[in-house]
Amino acid sequence: MKLKIGNEKMDMLKFKNLGNEREKIINSSYTDPVKYDYKLNELVNIIHPKKIKVVVSKIIVENLETKTFVLKPVKGVMPNFKAGQYIVLDVFKNNHVYKRSYSISSSPKDLDSYQITVKKVRNGIVSNYLLNEVKENMEFTIHGPFGEFTYNKIRDCHDVLALVGGSGITPIMSLARAINDQIEDFNLTIIYGENEEKELIFKKELDELASKNEKISVNYVLSDEKSSVYETGLISKEMISKYEVGKYSYFVCGPIHFYHHLNEIFKELDVPNKYIRHDIYKENEIELHHIEHTLKVITNDEEITIPCYEDEALSQAMEEANIDAPRRCLVGVCGYCRSKLISGKIKTDETCIREADKNYNYIHPCVSYPLSDVTIKLAK
Repeated sequence: MKLKIGNEKMDMLKFKNLGNEREKIINSSYTDPVKYDYKLNELVNIIHPKKIKVVVSKIIVENLETKTFVLKPVKGVMPNFKAGQYIVLDVFKNNHVYKRSYSISSSPKDLDSYQITVKKVRNGIVSNYLLNEVKENMEFTIHGPFGEFTYNKIRDCHDVLALVGGSGITPIMSLARAINDQIEDFNLTIIYGENEEKELIFKKELDELASKNEKISVNYVLSDEKSSVYETGLISKEMISKYEVGKYSYFVCGPIHFYHHLNEIFKELDVPNKYIRHDIYKENEIELHHIEHTLKVITNDEEITIPCYEDEALSQAMEEANIDAPRRCLVGVCGYCRSKLISGKIKTDETCIREADKNYNYIHPCVSYPLSDVTIKLAK
């Protein structure tokens, strides 16, 4: 029997056996592992290495609770980055490896170094170590840059209103510097809220940028200090409503209560979500008890069993046990720590997990809390 396909004829028997012939060819092909990397991958690893050795070349005291650390590469230059992105810093202390995310506050123009600005966090192991113990010439390892809290002229309006609380000024400072260096091209209006004037970070430079660059303006709001110069109280609906909805993109960065406060204002002003940009953030609103369970961690090389508690994320338990598990954003957004849940029950933020991951029992340990003994397999 012959089948006509256009002007060609195909032998049906030959067509039927095509799969078997193809399988023979596949089975006879070369199966040894490739002993070299693709040239493109080699180039990517050069331009954006997974780990970068850096040295603290300078420490700038911003105020009593805040310092800026200038990080220079031990060799070469830093990878390119977009203003608004962050890095992950490895900190070795007391035989533990702590990984923390910090926004880059410097301009993308200067790739001789990155600057990160760190504010004291109460009971913060890493922030207190950086502020109190780190000296110039000490070496660290960083990863990145990462993050999507960046300006995109296709997605974002030409006018940006940055709403800032506390140390949330750091990625916004990078955006302001990038505008001044003509790397970014948009109008940036900053409303910067802090408790008192003495706690404002980068104030002198922000004022200088605003005075000489017509694309940058800055307004300060002090919640705990009355002033004839600055607004008093919290960033309010009235302050934001001065800026026309639909003309501005809103870039929001600050502590968690600051996000909740502004999200309520956005609802009242009927601001569509497409105009709102948040720096990565999540809040642990899961109320659990300090009940102990067992966590078994399966890696490519070994199985490790450690204690874990219902009121701490699995990633925190692994960090305390000095397990070098994948960690990046720490709030369930980036997916870098995605791991397989082999057994056990957990409580997690469902909004962080894709439907496909739910179906195949993949979780993000940084926002997953054990409700029983748990076994996970690290995906990376």
